[in-house]
Amino acid sequence: MDTMTRLIGAQLSASLKQPVVVENRPGASGTIGADAVAKSSADGYTALVGVTSLIQTPYLIPRLPYDIFKDLSPVLMLARGANIVVVPADSPVNTLQEFVSMVKANPGKHNYGTYGNGTTAHIFGDSFNRQAGMDLVHVPFKSSSQMLAAVIGGQLSAGFPDAASALPQVAAGKLKALAITGNQRYKAIANVPTFAEAGFKGFELYGWYGVFVPAGTPRANIDKLSAEIAHIVRTPEVASRFEDLGLFVTATGPDAFAAEMRADSQVWGRAIRAGNIRAE
Repeated sequence: MDTMTRLIGAQLSASLKQPVVVENRPGASGTIGADAVAKSSADGYTALVGVTSLIQTPYLIPRLPYDIFKDLSPVLMLARGANIVVVPADSPVNTLQEFVSMVKANPGKHNYGTYGNGTTAHIFGDSFNRQAGMDLVHVPFKSSSQMLAAVIGGQLSAGFPDAASALPQVAAGKLKALAITGNQRYKAIANVPTFAEAGFKGFELYGWYGVFVPAGTPRANIDKLSAEIAHIVRTPEVASRFEDLGLFVTATGPDAFAAEMRADSQVWGRAIRAGNIRAE
């Protein structure tokens, strides 16, 4: 996402006719960057590009130094993306139901990988494990690339990568995709069903990328920034770059984005509590 943020930043700089500096503030599931922006001046000159973890983290990490709904104001949802269930290319299963049957027929022998504890992949994987009545062991990795290497190498029975990481490996024939989260199929893997189509409910949510400013930023500033960035992400150049990453542009405005965040937060919270999921 760093590449896309810099691309948008460069075009925003040209549009606004002033410098736009992109600074990485990684760490602690995005809380370091979010806290820095939340405590910045509410003048419209400091913004955060954040992901779905912003509304998941409050259920995973107690006593955050900021409140996502009180200290940050949504500007624009840039794009959405899904997660995919993948298995090794030589796996005997070709569907989600076949995978469930295989796991149940061999108790204690199968596992699944994600790109970390408390991530979207972990939450989806845990929900699938419980809903299907399986006993998969969760194996967290530090990144999607590390996890995918383990699936390709046969050390994992399955993985729950983000679409951006998985699609190239699926296209290369190194992995088989069994199902995708969200409510629609991906054009690049049009033969792969959604979880709902495969018989499992509750996997309709998407991960998203969005822009935020400190709470108290004048609405006129928010609306201007939202309109400028929405125009940029809808351009063929930027939209196609998002699509290459397995994401699709939404350009959802401040009010609709805020409403979706609050609704999604409740769903993520229930799933996290049901699985007793922790970030550590």
